Amino acid sequence: MKKSLSLILLAVLMCCACVLTACGGTKITVGTGGPTGTYFAYTQAVGTVLGSKTGLAFDVVSTGGSVANIKGIKDGDYKMAIVQNDTMINAYNNLDPDNFDSAITNFSVLGEVYSEVIQIVVRGDLKDSVKSLADLKGLRVSVGDAGSGVYNNAKELLSAYGVDIDADIVQNNLSVGESANAMKDGNLDAFFFTSGAPTTAITELITAMDVYLLSLDEQVMADFIANHKIDGQYEVYSVMPITNDQYSCIPADAPVQTIGVTATFIVSNELSEEDVYNMTKALWENIPEIATGHVVAKSMDVNLATVTIGNVPVHPGAQKYYNEIAG
Repeated sequence: MKKSLSLILLAVLMCCACVLTACGGTKITVGTGGPTGTYFAYTQAVGTVLGSKTGLAFDVVSTGGSVANIKGIKDGDYKMAIVQNDTMINAYNNLDPDNFDSAITNFSVLGEVYSEVIQIVVRGDLKDSVKSLADLKGLRVSVGDAGSGVYNNAKELLSAYGVDIDADIVQNNLSVGESANAMKDGNLDAFFFTSGAPTTAITELITAMDVYLLSLDEQVMADFIANHKIDGQYEVYSVMPITNDQYSCIPADAPVQTIGVTATFIVSNELSEEDVYNMTKALWENIPEIATGHVVAKSMDVNLATVTIGNVPVHPGAQKYYNEIAG
């Protein structure tokens, strides 16, 4: 009797283990971003859907973002990650010695998934006096962590409008959540953030107080895009709108014009062609289901999956899917 009970318990444990590990399927640890950011929340939604459709086990983890994710794939900590396309191309071509000691090439592209835009949020009571970045002089402005992508973008864009980031503003180095809270508390006038829109912290801020987003001038955007071609070849930034569908404070007939990059899924070259094919197919053929987990998925477009990846190769499994749907 005891032997029979032991066998039953063993069978139950094996069944549970099978469920938890997708019945022996490959475990995919996925690098994302901070726990309150779009990368993490969106990829959680993706991981849930891909796990249910492929039988693979997805472990979505919070990380320091694009640079940390690429280094994690190099070191074998992650098999998949979401990154900015500019950071990805820089790492692959050894064009960013400040962040990468050497070229990192043990990854390939699964697909570009959504736009990340430079968002500049301003207190609503400043609408008559702050109409461009030039008007931020003397104000309290959060520009992200020193050395971050947000900081670098803010520094260059402010400079284009004649504003010195160190001398002309009261500089704050806050996360998007901290920026939103500081603005609600009356301690901040404006902040920069680069991410997919809508971003939860900004959406919640809009419901709490009157704010608006600044557009950038056409020439400033054109110069920024031209100056940031990677290796003089790969144009990774582009003009992108932020619309009323994303933030209710933006007029329906007057979208905010800004600059964006694309969030891109990369995978370790160690993953098999079959697994990546199944992952890619599940990603693009279940967008409505992913969108129930995060609204940014509504902007996913398979026709843009490999538009601005420079010379970074597409994984053979992903390419197999793209070849199929192209006919």
